[in-house]
Amino acid sequence: MGLHKKTLALAGAFLACASMLLAPCVPTQAATSSSTLIWSDEFNGSSLDTSKWTCEIGNGSGGWGNNELEYYTNRSENVSVRDGYLHITARNENYNGYNYTSARLKTQDKFYFTYGHIEARVALPSGSGIWPAFWMLGQNIGSVGWPACGETDIIEAINAENKVYGTCHWDSNGHAEYGNSSGNFDITQFHTYTCDWDSQYIRMYVDGNKYHEISIANSTGSTEEFHKPSFFLLNVAVGGNWPGFNVDNSRFPQEMKVDYIRVYQDQLNYTSTSGNSVDNNQGNNNSGNNGGNNSGNNGGNNNSGNSDSTTPASGMGMSYASANSASAYVNDSSWADIHYSVNGGGQQNVRMTQNGNKATYTINGLNNNDTVSYWFTYSNTSGYVQDTARYSYTHTAGSTNNGGSGSGSNNSGSSNNASGDIYIYQDINYGGRSASLGLGNYNLASLQAKGFRNDDLSSIKVPFGYKVTLYADDNFTGRTKVVTSDTNWIGNDFNDAVSSIKVEKARYRIFSRHSGLCLDVANASHDSGANIQQWYENGNDAQVFEVTMNSDSSFTITSVMHGKALDMGGWSKENGGNLIIWDNNNTDNQRWWITDLGDGYSSIINKYSGKGLDVDAWSTAGGANIQQWDYLGQANQQWKFVLVN
Repeated sequence: MGLHKKTLALAGAFLACASMLLAPCVPTQAATSSSTLIWSDEFNGSSLDTSKWTCEIGNGSGGWGNNELEYYTNRSENVSVRDGYLHITARNENYNGYNYTSARLKTQDKFYFTYGHIEARVALPSGSGIWPAFWMLGQNIGSVGWPACGETDIIEAINAENKVYGTCHWDSNGHAEYGNSSGNFDITQFHTYTCDWDSQYIRMYVDGNKYHEISIANSTGSTEEFHKPSFFLLNVAVGGNWPGFNVDNSRFPQEMKVDYIRVYQDQLNYTSTSGNSVDNNQGNNNSGNNGGNNSGNNGGNNNSGNSDSTTPASGMGMSYASANSASAYVNDSSWADIHYSVNGGGQQNVRMTQNGNKATYTINGLNNNDTVSYWFTYSNTSGYVQDTARYSYTHTAGSTNNGGSGSGSNNSGSSNNASGDIYIYQDINYGGRSASLGLGNYNLASLQAKGFRNDDLSSIKVPFGYKVTLYADDNFTGRTKVVTSDTNWIGNDFNDAVSSIKVEKARYRIFSRHSGLCLDVANASHDSGANIQQWYENGNDAQVFEVTMNSDSSFTITSVMHGKALDMGGWSKENGGNLIIWDNNNTDNQRWWITDLGDGYSSIINKYSGKGLDVDAWSTAGGANIQQWDYLGQANQQWKFVLVN
């Protein structure tokens, strides 16, 4: 968003080092790596918190370097906090010689930090000439200028495109930039945007789907800017070099709404003048935060040999190979390094070999009772994790599995090691040891193979559409607790008290706010083209649906009777278009934006038509038709998903 032209191309000076910035492939799911909330703004007051934010005024130098057309103000017409949201509003009006006004906020000198997990829930404006952004600049911009300060654009959107861009800018003998864009989705609805920034990578996600990644390890490609403190900016620009100067004046006012911004860190490394008193070596790179050799950071207390009861993350461990060798392994991994020393000797670093989902390396020349200290760098289904923990292994010739549990060959056949959309965490606020779970049943052996000890769970991420049952005892016995949404602390009753888990698809009845009746497949029909109506709750499976998130963050809603999907019949874009069921073919007229309205109800908007699910003629009668209509936020367009199972 700074002094640059957006091309999403690599600057010429950067081309030579481009290959160094291409990171290993990781899943399209953000993995929170931080445990302490160091700063946030929930925007719950009645005015902007000026201890956290400064409003920039004017049109900057050369339209903020981009020839932008707006004049930024601190007026309530352009920036306000109400109804639990920050509103940044761009207006078409004559003001101080400009035709447009808007707002640009920054935390410079009030909050800045190095590394962390950044999370924001935002709804963006859309229209020709509009350019909203959530981004960061280096705190040292006043002394070194741009681009030497570094710039991290977490969210940018232009014109009426249904996608966002993530881009990093820095100085490499001139301006260098590297960026990517997301898939298509409705940016005007609220979505959760995250950025994971550590000493190795900057990664950006929307609703858990990664859209940008850049390696900054060892300042490769002259990226040292990204190891220094940065501050936040929020703004809505009008016109400029990137979106162009064709502005649709009929779309004003244009508004970006922000529900919250939160920053988490493992080790405190920030400066704030807005209520946080910690200033912990601000500006240091702290390369050990995610990559050091500190014993037991996430994995215990260096238990050794046969007494080692620690289960390493992602099934890491050591096992006997022969009388004078042992094999280190990481299950469910795309690649892995092992760092080890024998009997306290010099550290050895080895790239492990991969065989299917198991990466292994054999250490030869061991004697009986030799002690091997070992730790790993690996990339598993939960995302990139570095130097997760250090363990000790005491070699005993003839042993079948010494030290470091989690061997795939040693787990019960009933263990389910699937990975998926559910994330469990050791600490509150999604911190500490983590693992991902797919649909299935996870007994204690399964969880240990994932890197979790018994009674070792404090928070969990559960996307909409899933039901997770926590059990206090192994093999799905004892007290239970059902979780159906992200829970940053599972409460006193189950904190550090989970020994087995079931992951299922959630099943819902979907009720109209206006009528109190629920969606129903007419006549319980199995035929494609059958009508969807509202009807009295009767316990029939014709009223029960499952919800599946797609890669673009839309949802497919399917009937449990036959798996057919809710479909906007005839690919209609017209008001009054009829809702039917059809074979689930994952087309856009079967995809829906489901947006939580905050009071137990949601809007359901068709991706293809952009219109909302609606009860015809405000009817409260059983058998009334379900159609689509321009979404106006009315009660007959609001729906409650009620868990059935």
